[in-house]
Amino acid sequence: MNKLKLKDSTVVYFYKGGLYLKKVLLFVLLAIILSSCVQQNKGVVVTKSMIKQPPELKVSSNNNKVVAVLGTYSWSYENSDGTTTAIEADSEISPRIVKYQTTPLITNLGYEVNMEFENSPQKVSVYIWNNNEKERGVKVEDSSFKTDEKGNLIYEIYAIWDQGSAHYAVKINIQ
Repeated sequence: MNKLKLKDSTVVYFYKGGLYLKKVLLFVLLAIILSSCVQQNKGVVVTKSMIKQPPELKVSSNNNKVVAVLGTYSWSYENSDGTTTAIEADSEISPRIVKYQTTPLITNLGYEVNMEFENSPQKVSVYIWNNNEKERGVKVEDSSFKTDEKGNLIYEIYAIWDQGSAHYAVKINIQ
């Protein structure tokens, strides 16, 4: 047993071998705790809360498929340091942003139109636009809806997730 006297006349007794053992034990515990934190952090990386923008939407019907144009959205995600980033992005209305769609989706009257999101939303609403106004809503069932009018129509698709919401526009040529 060794004896150490401090300036204020306090005496500390310790075993030389015991101090080394305590240091090793402390190092092992610290390594276990850090390893656990790294494993927990890996779980955060793959969660949906890290997705930095609304998912892509593909719209398909009658063996044709197009990517819808992302419009206005509100989105938030967690950063690796535990903070949150929130984004509010505004755009023109659906009839004006649909020009960024490379080609219209071509289908027939009465056919089903399927909406394929990279990550499924909790809720989806679909609207038809006429000029600069929403004309009417469309019934959605299981991420799809049926065409009920001929012509070049502009559809707005509004989706909601835990992380936020997004508006998409798609032009459909219904024959």
